[in-house]
Amino acid sequence: MAPKIRTFTLPELAAGYAGDLSGGEYVELLRFANIDDPVQADDARAEECLFTSVALENLRNARLLQCELEQINAPSLNAAGAFFNDVRVEHSRFGSADFAEAELDGVVFENCKFGWLNLRQAKVRDVVFRHCQFEEIDFGGQIQRVEFIDSRSTVINCAGAQLRDVDLQGLDFTQADGLENMRGARINTLQLSLLAEDMAKHLGIKVAQ
Repeated sequence: MAPKIRTFTLPELAAGYAGDLSGGEYVELLRFANIDDPVQADDARAEECLFTSVALENLRNARLLQCELEQINAPSLNAAGAFFNDVRVEHSRFGSADFAEAELDGVVFENCKFGWLNLRQAKVRDVVFRHCQFEEIDFGGQIQRVEFIDSRSTVINCAGAQLRDVDLQGLDFTQADGLENMRGARINTLQLSLLAEDMAKHLGIKVAQ
């Protein structure tokens, strides 16, 4: 089953400033642009906001609803426990993106580059990754109705993952760990051939040379 992505259009927005996001504040209908100093937005709540060319660092336990993020630069993003609902992220770079114990619902990542994407103990539902690059993805959470389109990753780690309707056909990867937890994923025949040797080892099957 394909992800269910809800469309939205942002209305006219007023100017926002980094300080508006500190101290767990609630903000709405603001445009945050060209902020070079790392933004600390732990516990913040943002609704119908645009973030463009913003250096994000901390979004722990933050809540983003119907927001757009463009050209985000985050060498190390801590978004543990965050809640993203109907969020679009485009043309952004993340050295590491820690979404441990976060909840992502109705999120689209497009033309993004990740070093490490951590979804351990996260709840991820109705999410699309389009034209994205990863060094490693840790799927160790509850992952449902997720699709990859024209994307690539060096490593995928499924240890501890609970996958349901996860379409990996559009994700080129070279190494897969935690094969025993790949139930619920969809792969293509080429990917199956790449995994065949590891699957045989995992099942204790000896393959004659």
